[in-house]
Amino acid sequence: MMHWRESVLSTRSLSYLSTADALEGIEQRLANSRQPSLVPTRQSTTTEWLDPGVAECPLFRLPRELRDKIYTYALTSDQPFWWPVEHCTQHLAPALLATSRTIYTETAPVLYSANRFMFSHPSDCNMFRFTMDQKHVQATTNICLRIRSQDVRLWTAYLGSTSPVRSLTHDLPALRVLWIFFRSSAWNHAHDPIENYKSWQFDPRLRELCLSLEDKTKAEARVICCHRVSRGHFERVRQGVGKELEVDGDGDARTPFFKIFSVNVALELSCPDRAPAQVQA
Repeated sequence: MMHWRESVLSTRSLSYLSTADALEGIEQRLANSRQPSLVPTRQSTTTEWLDPGVAECPLFRLPRELRDKIYTYALTSDQPFWWPVEHCTQHLAPALLATSRTIYTETAPVLYSANRFMFSHPSDCNMFRFTMDQKHVQATTNICLRIRSQDVRLWTAYLGSTSPVRSLTHDLPALRVLWIFFRSSAWNHAHDPIENYKSWQFDPRLRELCLSLEDKTKAEARVICCHRVSRGHFERVRQGVGKELEVDGDGDARTPFFKIFSVNVALELSCPDRAPAQVQA
């Protein structure tokens, strides 16, 4: 249900055609550029000095603020990125970073600070720190974790650790927002769905997970407790406590956040056999 609607709409007003026009002829200009010294940018709000290899590029005739908007348009997504992943599936343009050293310096912070990375194992989260440039690690402030009920002990050992070589607090010291999608197994389909709804927050593994985050990270932790339920249970809960649930166009229903220990937690119900078109608020 979470769609990460972190806005990049301000950059969407830059049309694809306009961006393409601004970059037209970049290869020719790069090939013809043979300036022996650094050249100041044109039409910039501040005095910038650029490598001669890009000084005549039309992109660098734009103010830095506008270039940053173009980078945001080309390099950010409202959906998280699985890490590690072999291929980019978000229709972005990470090859832009390989254009030149100057463009890399300007674009890399955007790629890592404006996107969210998704991890499904604590070792992946730990290795992110050791395989990425430390500047990129410091720029990463918002991540997502996928945690299954049977893997809680594996994760709590990592999340609650203070080890300088393997812990969330040391691996991502600049982290500000932590999303956790917890796949709970505590919903008993043989019991009344309303009773399940009233007791979901007492799942011992959910509480163990929340407790492991207590005073262990400066980031704001948000846990979504996810349950897949039958259509009958979904409809019964929706009818019984409809005012407490927000149902989206994908057919998922979520409660407001509340605190378990110091962690913000919400329940999300999904019905795999329920078509989005059937859902009405």
